[in-house]
Amino acid sequence: WILEFAEEEINDATMSLKASPLHVTKSCRLEFDESAYDCGIGGNRDNTLPHVVVSYDSLVTPPSHIAIPLSNPEDFEARRVLKEKQVEGYDKELFGCERFTVKSRDGDSCIPVSMVFQRDSLTKNNGNIPVHLYGYGSYGASIEASFRSTRLPLLKRGVVYVLAHVRGGGENGRPWYEEQGKYLGKKNTFNDFVDIARWLTDESELGASDDIGRGITNPSKLSCEGRSAGGLLIGASINQAPDLFRAALLGVPFVDLMCTMVDSTIPLTCIEWQEWGNPNEEEYHDYMMSYCPMQNVQEGKTYPSCLITGGLHDPRVAYWEPAKFAATLRHKSTSSGPILLKTDLDAGHFAASDRYKYLKEQAFEFAYLLEQLGVV
Repeated sequence: WILEFAEEEINDATMSLKASPLHVTKSCRLEFDESAYDCGIGGNRDNTLPHVVVSYDSLVTPPSHIAIPLSNPEDFEARRVLKEKQVEGYDKELFGCERFTVKSRDGDSCIPVSMVFQRDSLTKNNGNIPVHLYGYGSYGASIEASFRSTRLPLLKRGVVYVLAHVRGGGENGRPWYEEQGKYLGKKNTFNDFVDIARWLTDESELGASDDIGRGITNPSKLSCEGRSAGGLLIGASINQAPDLFRAALLGVPFVDLMCTMVDSTIPLTCIEWQEWGNPNEEEYHDYMMSYCPMQNVQEGKTYPSCLITGGLHDPRVAYWEPAKFAATLRHKSTSSGPILLKTDLDAGHFAASDRYKYLKEQAFEFAYLLEQLGVV
């Protein structure tokens, strides 16, 4: 928003020692051409200039800084791009993005969904497009619709990349997290993710803002991904609907929720009670047990292929959590593909800090996804 203020004239002598109150004389909400984007205030060191600088990027537009005239901020033609990050070999015109919503199963919410794709991929829509669905949905963290050049290897091979802004994040304000996505509302996070997956595979009877994305894929072409608390999301989702996905990528996943949360000697456990609840209280214990991925693997069910990663020096999600989950899946379920465990003996929670090692890890994970989706 751009707000214009004016000082209010006060005749009361008692106000002479106080600052004059301000009131808004004009307001304007900034709009942009693209439906899914990330925008914030940029560097504005000179307050005498006739424009304001905002930082802007989207699922298809690299990070840029735009000067927006204060006299007419709604005029798209008057805006100037001051700087835009150059991405070698990238042609923005070949890609598109969309933002739509899917109705939640409880009818209380419309779940935002962002989608990025290579344009010619959707022109071949026959319900068989490979789709990768990413989610997080915890701690009130927002998954922004921002530009990531690391997605391009998937997009250029025809994969549609979808971001699920499920409850538990902060995309729709604080209540999206505090009232609907934590404590005894945590299952909303997993239900939302599964509902979006069903929409993409046209197995949903729920409504949406429009038919964008509906039925573009099927379970044999749908993969999913989440990291850390997002790994909990993926674990709970594949337990709820194991036949809905072809492959799942769980990065340092928090899947042994109950064993970790009942052990107060672990440094972060007591702090985490503010997110999940205290399992020493019966109400929270029973609720957490009902969705804990480790405790709810379905016996004899066919699960998607999984790539589960961990770090030996991870202080947040101990390396034995992904190891135990991999062993549990192998023991209790059958699988449509391999259940892989990859433990980095040098890494912590955020994987490699070395740029080249990070890119190698990305290549490994993408190779796995592309092979499972039948793209290569």
